[in-house]
Amino acid sequence: MSRTPPHRARPLVMVDQRLARRRRTGIARVITQTREAMAANPPTDIDVVWVNGPRGLPRRNALTSVGNLIIDMLWLGVMLPRKARKRGASLIHVPMNWGPLRGGTPTTVMIQDLAFERMPQAYPRGFRAWASIIGRRTAKRARLVMATTEAGAQDIGEIYRVPRERIRVVHLGTTGDASDFQPIREPFVLAVGEFEPRKRVVELMRGHDRYFATAPTFPPICRLVIAGAGGSQEAEAHERCGVGCDLLGFISDDELHELYRRATLFVSLSAYEGFGLPIVEAMAHGCPVLVADNSSQAEVAGDGAFLIHDASPEGIAARLEEVLADRDELARRGEAARARAAELSWSETARKTADVWREALGLPG
Repeated sequence: MSRTPPHRARPLVMVDQRLARRRRTGIARVITQTREAMAANPPTDIDVVWVNGPRGLPRRNALTSVGNLIIDMLWLGVMLPRKARKRGASLIHVPMNWGPLRGGTPTTVMIQDLAFERMPQAYPRGFRAWASIIGRRTAKRARLVMATTEAGAQDIGEIYRVPRERIRVVHLGTTGDASDFQPIREPFVLAVGEFEPRKRVVELMRGHDRYFATAPTFPPICRLVIAGAGGSQEAEAHERCGVGCDLLGFISDDELHELYRRATLFVSLSAYEGFGLPIVEAMAHGCPVLVADNSSQAEVAGDGAFLIHDASPEGIAARLEEVLADRDELARRGEAARARAAELSWSETARKTADVWREALGLPG
């Protein structure tokens, strides 16, 4: 006997938050921060429910990867649409690329990045094929598609052929530095992330080795501090870690914020970013940033960022030496970074996300 969905005075948006508890990654932070910001200032014309899917398997080998793929397919194809139908949801929102391809409930999707499309060589063939097929069909089915940057919107249009009039840009946010204490910047360069080829952390280590060995001793030479773990190049990173480098592994948010406050420079050499949360987190703490001039990174970092074009060891070493030579200019760039980060808040992310839901539901803005 079928169950009649409950009657609702206001439309219900069901948000898939399963990745918030499965992975210590940027998407987990996006989901958590958006949910908390929306709870602090909830929409008055929409009800929102955040739902968890089944827990994934620990990422250990190809077998667990296949298992997680099966879990994802069951969740997106069967369980999530069924939950939406039983709760009488008017809209399903998926915050990470892939959503239900069937069912009577309309959808919106936020595409975080298309790195697996732009850099297919960096991803396993099976994942790449699944992600591309499901991602394209999800974008085609969604009433509206969210991108986190203008660069991301351009990728979605070019690769997935989504008309620009169906794409809405919703920038991600950051949490400002709540501490009034501003410590003196210490002589180290900070990088954050997994040891994946796309992130080019190992390339940064090679370039820093050259800088550390050849840079003048004044101003003080900066060590390299890397926070993060995991990824296919983690073992290589540990093998080549030299006297001028510290690998911290995963650290707490409080520890990371303290590093942002003390670092002389934050560096992101990533070959592709959909947004780059660590970049704006560093900027929110007044840390100047050096970013690769590709994808969304220069757009997110703003006019006050240092850019790098040559990711060879020689190019990295030369750019580090050049940027780190003028500590007064670094201080000025740090204040510009703080001002740029103040323009990006999670409350604004939550507000604009709800605006997109209203538009998808045909509600007044």
